[in-house]
Amino acid sequence: MRRAGLVMLLSMLAAIRSRPLVDQALTLAALTSAALLAGAHLFERVGGLAPCALCLDQREAHWTALALALAGVTIAIALKWRRAAAATVGACALVYLVSAGLAFYHAGVENHFWPGPATCSGGGPVEIGNGSLADILNQKPDAPSCSEAAWRFLGVSMAGYNLLASAGLFAVCLIAAAHAARDARRASRAGAAGKPPA
Repeated sequence: MRRAGLVMLLSMLAAIRSRPLVDQALTLAALTSAALLAGAHLFERVGGLAPCALCLDQREAHWTALALALAGVTIAIALKWRRAAAATVGACALVYLVSAGLAFYHAGVENHFWPGPATCSGGGPVEIGNGSLADILNQKPDAPSCSEAAWRFLGVSMAGYNLLASAGLFAVCLIAAAHAARDARRASRAGAAGKPPA
């Protein structure tokens, strides 16, 4: 059973490696963002670690990247629109740059290099009910503080690992977009040189 699964995985990897670089980058982006999102939701649902506001912002970036990457894979493989796929991988690079920036900011807040937003430290909107002012002031905020890492492995928080993953995916998508743009310029020059004068 294990051997069949390994053979299937290796054949899938070989199929991906035979695709153009843009397709490989989009597939890697989709798989990695999906895995990061699955891990974050497992930490929340199974591990009981509630996400702070900055954690949720980082998830939004990965949901955006996942949607773009899946659309790009569809465009590249099913529709064969190479330029649109190249533009999509470029858009993914920008999303991963934003994700890396959010993760960098969050890691800095966790390590107390700079303060986090007011909504992350209980300074957000307060719902006033029938209780006294003292009861309201003594309530703990519903969301966890962004300045406290809920989990660390080897001294690095989830935001730190997201920074590493997002920066790597930014580089992969940027390289793929640059290669696609170079190939398109070469094809355009070759097409223009091969045309008879008008």
